[in-house]
Amino acid sequence: MLELKLPVQAEQCIALLRRMPKGHPVRPIVEKDLRAWLKGYYGERTASYYVSFLPENEYYIFHGLRLKDKKAFQMDLLLISSKFALIIEVKNISGKLKFEKGSDLVIKEFNNLEEGIDNPIQQVKRHHLQFNNWLKFHQFKGIPVEHLAVISKTSTIIETTPDNQQIFQKILYAESLLDKIRELEEKYQKPRITKNTLTHLSDTLLQAHHIYIPDILQKYHLSQTDLIPGVQCTNTKCKCYPMKYISAAWRCITCKETSKTAHIPAVSDYFLLYNPTITRKQFADFLQIDSPIKARYLLLALNLPSTGTKRGTKYFLPKNCILSPIDENSMKKGEFFT
Repeated sequence: MLELKLPVQAEQCIALLRRMPKGHPVRPIVEKDLRAWLKGYYGERTASYYVSFLPENEYYIFHGLRLKDKKAFQMDLLLISSKFALIIEVKNISGKLKFEKGSDLVIKEFNNLEEGIDNPIQQVKRHHLQFNNWLKFHQFKGIPVEHLAVISKTSTIIETTPDNQQIFQKILYAESLLDKIRELEEKYQKPRITKNTLTHLSDTLLQAHHIYIPDILQKYHLSQTDLIPGVQCTNTKCKCYPMKYISAAWRCITCKETSKTAHIPAVSDYFLLYNPTITRKQFADFLQIDSPIKARYLLLALNLPSTGTKRGTKYFLPKNCILSPIDENSMKKGEFFT
């Protein structure tokens, strides 16, 4: 089981917006990208709602599973039972989708504007090929793999020509997902792998899963000098920089708010934005702690894995972990946008 989480890229955009001055010229671009990542997340959450009705003792459900074939690939949703596996690519698209026979091009029409987008059926077909290669490499044999593209909104119109109706075998609305799974259960009635093999496969998938944190500063052509360092005030009505570490607590010099844990989101921002590792000096510099002893105490208290010794020690995130993930309430409030 791999639960649905906010995409790492959305976490990065939020971290950028927290530390980017309000008037920065790149800010509107980051906000636009964040909205796109959140839209995709909400689409996946719709699909997640429907698969949550499946019997827990029969299906293993993986959200955002990222594996490596020749190249890394990430599946929005993977369902595995002893009878079959199903890969699902989820799209949260508004307006109309036009599929043309004999062409991989898909036209999205929205607000009287047209643009070409990636074909979700072709995307999930590639994942199907890569996942079959992964299964073969890891010597899991005999389990049939199906694939689907799922559109989260029933208001989205899917349009194609009369001679191209076969696409509807591979693309459907989220609300029809359970019906399609029941259809597959009729198709594959006999178990293809044992329960023990299914459990072993699930464990192997979780061990192979690895999140990827892209170089977001390079993507937006930013440097560390574009962003605000330090610990942000935890008071939602203040949110000023920086808090100061005084008498074993963080204190806001603006509103006098205090916190014992305000540094944790800041360290999370560092890993998301700057570097996959952090040294004691980088920790002290970024959090603006003037005492090496205090910095060492706070860093060690995080219990991060590390390599090296003494001053050369580098700390990094535990596997597939975001130190301080965004909570749902913050997303609902939209407090990251200008």
